Amino acid sequence: LHVLTGHTDDVKAAAFSPDASLVATASCDSTAMICEASSGRTLLRLLGHADVVRSVVFSQDGKWVLTTSMDATARVWSATTGECSQALRGHTKALSGAHFSSDGFRVLTASFDGTVRVWDTLSGECLLLLPAENNVVNAATFSPDGTSVLVASASESLRLFCADTGECRLTLSGHEDWVRVASFSPDGMLVASGSYDGAARIWSAVDGHCVQMLDGHAGAVIATAIAEA
Repeated sequence: LHVLTGHTDDVKAAAFSPDASLVATASCDSTAMICEASSGRTLLRLLGHADVVRSVVFSQDGKWVLTTSMDATARVWSATTGECSQALRGHTKALSGAHFSSDGFRVLTASFDGTVRVWDTLSGECLLLLPAENNVVNAATFSPDGTSVLVASASESLRLFCADTGECRLTLSGHEDWVRVASFSPDGMLVASGSYDGAARIWSAVDGHCVQMLDGHAGAVIATAIAEA
């Protein structure tokens, strides 16, 4: 085991590369780092953000790293050289998270400005702008096949959008308070949601009906995941 050092302020997030050979970290010192997992050695320092770096993720092929920041931008970096290939600008407030599509060709960003954006990874062009209900984005993610975008907003419902056109395909309704988190099953057929109402629900991503309600928590559900069958 290793202690990864080098940041000068709090570490906000960390992520392994898909092959577990690298670890990327995001920090309040406005930088991200890529370290060798086997030795803990710092390989690259990613410089360019002007404020706290909130999140960091690898693309599924491990070639790219995606960061989001309080400076209202996301950046795409080469995992081998540390070069910033794209600075994704357009949000008007800090970003809360971001994801690559499964093929790595698109990036999804969620912001405190109340919008979700889908970007072309190579050109940096904004392809879609999805407004959230009541101007709050609690969670947003691509489906495993990259064809849909799931958004949880400041409402009791989730919405499933077409990742190409932005059309709302399904609205998943049933929670009694705002939906806090949402995620897909590995095959993309199901959606798990967690709410401030203390319940989690399992939904069909095909027709939107509630398959199962999981209750028993005394407070808000802040994380959900569906294991691979």
